[in-house]
Amino acid sequence: MNTDKTKEKVHSVEAINLAGDIKNESNPHQVSDALQPKKKAGIVRGFVWPAFRVLSYGVFLAIVVALILWGLETLAKYGLRRTYLGAVYPDDITMARSDFNRPVSHYDYDFVPGVCLEYNILKGNSYEYANNAGLRDPRDISREKPPDEYRIFLTGGSTAYGLGAIGEAASAMGWYAIEYRETISHMMEMILNATAPIPGKNIRVYNTAVWGYAYQHNLMRYLAKLRRYNPDLVVSFDGANELPAVSKLTEDWDYFREGQFNNILRDIYAYNRPGLASYLTLWFKNNTFLMTYIWAGRDLFQELNPEVRQHPGVAEDVKAGKKAVSTSVEERSKLLDRNIATVVRIVENYHSALQNDGVPHILALQPWFYSCKKPLHEKEKILAGMTGYREYFGIPSDRVYKLLIDKISESAGNKGYFLVDFSDYFDDVSEWVFTDWCHLTAGANYLVAKELSNLIKEHFFGRPLNEGDSTKNKNEFFWDLAASGSIIYAPPPDAPQNQPKNMLSGYPGEELYSSRDLTHEERAEVVVDLGEVHPLSRLRLVWGDEDSVPNQWDVEVSTDEKTWHPFVHGSGYKTDNYSRWPGFEYYAAEPVQARYLKYKPLDDSKPVIALRSLSVFR
Repeated sequence: MNTDKTKEKVHSVEAINLAGDIKNESNPHQVSDALQPKKKAGIVRGFVWPAFRVLSYGVFLAIVVALILWGLETLAKYGLRRTYLGAVYPDDITMARSDFNRPVSHYDYDFVPGVCLEYNILKGNSYEYANNAGLRDPRDISREKPPDEYRIFLTGGSTAYGLGAIGEAASAMGWYAIEYRETISHMMEMILNATAPIPGKNIRVYNTAVWGYAYQHNLMRYLAKLRRYNPDLVVSFDGANELPAVSKLTEDWDYFREGQFNNILRDIYAYNRPGLASYLTLWFKNNTFLMTYIWAGRDLFQELNPEVRQHPGVAEDVKAGKKAVSTSVEERSKLLDRNIATVVRIVENYHSALQNDGVPHILALQPWFYSCKKPLHEKEKILAGMTGYREYFGIPSDRVYKLLIDKISESAGNKGYFLVDFSDYFDDVSEWVFTDWCHLTAGANYLVAKELSNLIKEHFFGRPLNEGDSTKNKNEFFWDLAASGSIIYAPPPDAPQNQPKNMLSGYPGEELYSSRDLTHEERAEVVVDLGEVHPLSRLRLVWGDEDSVPNQWDVEVSTDEKTWHPFVHGSGYKTDNYSRWPGFEYYAAEPVQARYLKYKPLDDSKPVIALRSLSVFR
């Protein structure tokens, strides 16, 4: 009996299990649905949540890095304002990120409008900015030429631009720089308006030169840009920048691939490491304050090319000690002739383009230090001891330049264009002419400007030259006659450090002559003795500040300190801003003979005299 009951229980359990099995077969999701939340929780814990944490951590790091970079960028911007660049760009510090140059595919590169082209204020000059067209000129230029303007363009490279000393010569020459008023273009404008005025016209000479430019750039830039401004006359002052290009004696040589922009662009399009590095460095420099701060505002476009490193103004040797592919003298001569012939054809094309547009023009060949036979000034003796650009690719630069000049001169004779050769112009000058291997001092620039102005006056304006146009005794044009003179009379200074001799220093600086308040018995004038009689044609005055400029003033001259003749009558409303302080510049139509010079303020409401510099030149 008990055994049977036990069996019944067992069968009952089996029946229950069987029923359960049948139930699971008929509804298989019943149990798995119950377990699904646990599986989902496991997936979340095992994959989604860690991925979310990694993503969140990455976003957090990205935000932190962005904040750090933003902080560094903000600090760099603040730091730039604390450097000299803050003074250079007081109104728009973003301009500090711009290079001097920007690539222009159809004529290589050009200046950036509004960029500061001259930082050097050692000579008292103010900062100088490229105008609206990217020219070295403080005046904007309109596309439509005003009816009362006679427009002249000076084209060329760094010598025409007025660069000063570069490379290893820069420190040796005391960082000598040419300010705008000492450029060939500005001096030409002053000379022509004084000695060959055009009735009803203002003669404007614009400096359209760009450092590093060769004839290929002048041709392409004229066709693509300058012709749109309708110049009445073009003067080209070139030659030296051809030397590194024509000296590259390789079979695959291409003149139009030797430009600055094309050298960098080839690397970038080659997708190589230097090209990528150049592109990224240029991009970061021109788009971030941080990179600008690191590079101290330098022009990276001039510095990044790994193959042809070009210093602003003149290209250096491509690779130290690199020799041409050809080894025989005959083959090298053929390649050199080919290169020079290519440049000559570009000069002829430049002439043809100007001639076809009906634009009169002068093509002038600049001097080259190693070709010049002048007696060396003490400064130039230092240059002679430097490596400089005496050779390109092992070829003497003076010989190459002589060949180039001969071929261009032959072309000018055949094609009939106006060519002037300045390569030997300074052979009889003992004063300081060269600041390095091709750039000129202010005195040398004046002589070039005067000779070019004489050519324009005689051959293009049809006027005869007179005695005042003569450039005999070239050395005398370099002298600031007041700097070597002495003060005969000046009212007592208002402080011991403000002595009258300060205004005869040659260039304006922080030191000045400032008189005490004058009494009615004291003469309101300054008298300078130049030591002997000289012909004078140029005057430069710089006052202490705006408040010290008289409304009216006179400068008189005398040969005997008894009889005085008027030289300049000036008004305070005609001051210029070429220096950091108000100044006045005068070029006479004809030179006057003088030993004594008298400056007289005519404004009784300002009973003081305050001058930073007083300079006179032949």
